[in-house]
Amino acid sequence: MSKLIVSIAGLLILSGTFWSCNSGEETVKETENEVFAIHDEVMPKIDDIMKLRKQLKQRITSLDSLKSTGSAAATLRTDEEKEQASRLSRNLVVADSLMMEWMSRYNGDTLAKLSSDEALSYLTGQKDKIIDVKTKVNASIEQARQFLGKK
Repeated sequence: MSKLIVSIAGLLILSGTFWSCNSGEETVKETENEVFAIHDEVMPKIDDIMKLRKQLKQRITSLDSLKSTGSAAATLRTDEEKEQASRLSRNLVVADSLMMEWMSRYNGDTLAKLSSDEALSYLTGQKDKIIDVKTKVNASIEQARQFLGKK
């Protein structure tokens, strides 16, 4: 009877260890999926960034043309608008750069080499970073669209 109890206890310990490892791997995979869901949401917006940068550049060019024909008051307004367009364009460049930097630094291949806790820690940091990228991408796009009068 005691051998049976020891055997059952051993099986319970082994199955608990297996369940714990399996649960850790599942948590890592779920977290990795969350990270990539954010990436996949943001990535298509890079096209929007490129289009908006082009539109801002065209706006700056047209403001330069207006400046040469306008009054002093109109020139001041044109200079302010041009500066705002340039700032918004720079914000779009920064947002794009942040996305490209995140993608180049993300190292998912090493996840398999890490313990579940280390992998989870790495992914949590990456999730924070990609959320920051998402925030900056969305804000720069929204500001540029508002400036250009688009939704």
